[in-house]
Amino acid sequence: MRLVPNISAPAFSTSAFLLGLLLCDGLTPAEQNALGSWFMLIGQTITTNASQQQLLNNRKKLSNDYNSHVINDNNLKQSAENIKKEVNNIFNNFE
Repeated sequence: MRLVPNISAPAFSTSAFLLGLLLCDGLTPAEQNALGSWFMLIGQTITTNASQQQLLNNRKKLSNDYNSHVINDNNLKQSAENIKKEVNNIFNNFE
């Protein structure tokens, strides 16, 4: 679902400001407070969900990066062993 429009950040913020002003029209202060709290709770829920998802994605990326380094380290160790064997074969052929 593409709910967020593809507009600049200032235009996006300005649209929220203007919508907030329009929603205040005709509401009592108590109604404005209730509605504002309700919208803030929606925003906090979305932000909490997004931050948790970002955390999990970052942990997965770090885990993948670590595993790729382990694989690379193992490859380097195997390559070093292969080189060592080849060098030993060369020196053994000269004896």
